[in-house]
Amino acid sequence: MIAEIGIELLRYCEQNSSPIPEYLRSLERKTHLSTLSPQMMSGTVQGRLLSLLSKLKNPEFILELGTFTGYSALCLAEGLREGGRLHTFEVDDAYDHIIESVKKEIPLASKIVFHKEDALEGIGKLDIEFDLVFIDAAKKNYPEYLRLVTPRMKKGALLIADNVLWYGKVTAVIKDRETTILDNFNRYVSQSEDWDAFILPLRDGLTLAIKK
Repeated sequence: MIAEIGIELLRYCEQNSSPIPEYLRSLERKTHLSTLSPQMMSGTVQGRLLSLLSKLKNPEFILELGTFTGYSALCLAEGLREGGRLHTFEVDDAYDHIIESVKKEIPLASKIVFHKEDALEGIGKLDIEFDLVFIDAAKKNYPEYLRLVTPRMKKGALLIADNVLWYGKVTAVIKDRETTILDNFNRYVSQSEDWDAFILPLRDGLTLAIKK
C-alpha cells in the first residue's frame, strides 16, 4: 500500500511540475535500453531539482564529476548564464556512443565540455573558479574530489553531492569501506567551517552545501 501511494504521489508531483524537455525523456529511454546500470542516471525528479537549483544559482561555470550518459549535465546546463560553460568528467568509455548522440542531437550540449579523463587528474588542469559543483563519480574518491574542488569554488558557490546515504547503509553499525568513506565525507562537510550544509533525503541522498 505504501509503495503504491508513493508511486501515485510521485506521478502527481510530476504532473503538477513544469514539463520535462522531450530530449531528456528520449535520453532516459536510451539510457535504460543501452546501459547495464540505468539507475545511475539522475532521473526525472532529481533532474528537475538539479535544473531548478542551477537556474536559481544562474552559474557562469559548472563542474560535474561523473557524466554517465549526460542526463544530469543537461539538467544543470539549463541554468547557465549567457556564455556559461559546464565541464564534465567521465572515465568510463562504455557510454561514449550515447554521449556522441547527445552532442549531435541536443543543442544545449554545445554549452557542455565533455572531458574523457579521470577527474582526479583533470580537475587541476582547469584554471576556472566554479559557481556550482556536482559530485557523482566514484564514491571512494569523494573526500579527494572535495579537496580538489574546494579551492576552485567561489565564495557562495553551491556544492551538490549525490548518493551520500548509500542505500541507507551510512546508518549501519558495521560499515564496508565505501560506506565508511561516505559517512566520513558527510560528517566532514557538516562539521567543516568551509560549508553550510544540508542532506536532502531524496532518492539516495543529496548533499547541498554553500561555500562560506
